[in-house]
Amino acid sequence: KQWYQRRVRGLHVWVLLFVGVNCLTEDELAAFTPRHPDYTDTNTGLNSVVWAKDNNDGSQTIYTNGIPSHETWTFPNNLTRNPNYIEEINTTLNIFSEPIMRDEPLRCLPLGYLGIATSGVVIDSWFPSQQGCPEVMEFEELDICEGHPSPRNQYHYHHYSPCVQMPVCGEPSTIWGVALDGIPIYGPIGEDGVQLTKADLDECGGKYDSSGRYKYHMTVDPPYSMGCFWGEIRSDVGKNARSFTCSCPFDDRVFSNRRPPRQAPGRMGAGRKSNCKFDNSNTSAPAACVDRYDETYDIGYKWEYQERDVALAPCCPQGQDCGDSCKTENGIKDICVQETKTVPYWTRVAKSYDDDTEMNSAENENMIVGTNDINNGLGPDVSIFGRNVSKGGMNDSNVVANENSVVLVSEVSNGGMNDSNDGMNDSNGGINMGTNDIGVGIPSNNCSFTCRNNLYLIGICFLCMLIAQIIH
Repeated sequence: KQWYQRRVRGLHVWVLLFVGVNCLTEDELAAFTPRHPDYTDTNTGLNSVVWAKDNNDGSQTIYTNGIPSHETWTFPNNLTRNPNYIEEINTTLNIFSEPIMRDEPLRCLPLGYLGIATSGVVIDSWFPSQQGCPEVMEFEELDICEGHPSPRNQYHYHHYSPCVQMPVCGEPSTIWGVALDGIPIYGPIGEDGVQLTKADLDECGGKYDSSGRYKYHMTVDPPYSMGCFWGEIRSDVGKNARSFTCSCPFDDRVFSNRRPPRQAPGRMGAGRKSNCKFDNSNTSAPAACVDRYDETYDIGYKWEYQERDVALAPCCPQGQDCGDSCKTENGIKDICVQETKTVPYWTRVAKSYDDDTEMNSAENENMIVGTNDINNGLGPDVSIFGRNVSKGGMNDSNVVANENSVVLVSEVSNGGMNDSNDGMNDSNGGINMGTNDIGVGIPSNNCSFTCRNNLYLIGICFLCMLIAQIIH
């Protein structure tokens, strides 16, 4: 089977070479240059370095030092409560000169960056590194160029930035960047001069143009850039193999703030494996990438399309000078034009487990119900982790858990969290509660139970309060 796959891939390459479809043309390679070559970043005092070249061996290389070549906010930023800095982080991306399209897209996108913009800033997915996979637009306000630094101090975009290229009203967008699979990323305005949204594109956020060339497009609605990869990734792509693990929207355990469980040899993070196998003996070969995720795991949310009015990317009227961006700290510039459009918006919705049947279908290991979710009766930043939870559920009245606490539930079959002043009930034993990842006890002012007339529960409640008082 492996021999057959290698022959098919090799034939695919030769067919594409014959057709002559190129990932990045000479003009597109030349576009990878600082927006303002002499601009000095005010956060670091450094200049941006970014370039792209064809290596004449079937590969192309894009390099960036990660320093933005346009205006940003000052970081750390008290307004957005982003505590991170901007630092120089060198990134080298190797792609195929000719695209190798997959039969099925790779839907498990890697952690970290998914591509590089022509400005030299890396492009992340639309999910911040947070449990529950919230949309970045709902998590933190971005600066005037729609960027911010990550916890590793890498400045990046999550969606379309006009500071990469100023969109001109009615004119097709030019190249905006390139993805890890070597497929070019264009701006939001299509060939007909009309701004695109997700509804105009396929599930990966791309489409074929009139010449038959496939391109990704940046949009103002999720997933903003690539929702999946249609192209093969080189074994020498330049990105750590361990980052190719399935995360949002399928799995958020990699963002858990608790101590990870014991891992079997060779396994990554909470039992995760890399989705890609890189050929170290032939680095120019495509990596063998497959979607690998735990189908039994339930993140606690679902995504569904809901109609919503969205503001399209503001554009600059033809012949006008609108500067680097139409966005200012006080809103959109008067000279710029911004339209609204009703679109099917991919929206995160908390799942309801009131129905036993629905909960039974969601049996899983280490179920995480995301952070910053105030609709489940818990305060902000409360994370619920469960193991083999079958008939629990989380209802939203009088659940006792304080802000910034973590509750670990282990081997609970008919317990969970109920909604009628009972707090946390344990009908089949084994509740392990703690405030700092792993521990015993809840602060005494939050250990409130109504034990009714059950002597067994009264004993458990008394023991819990006694331990809490000792620890407190």
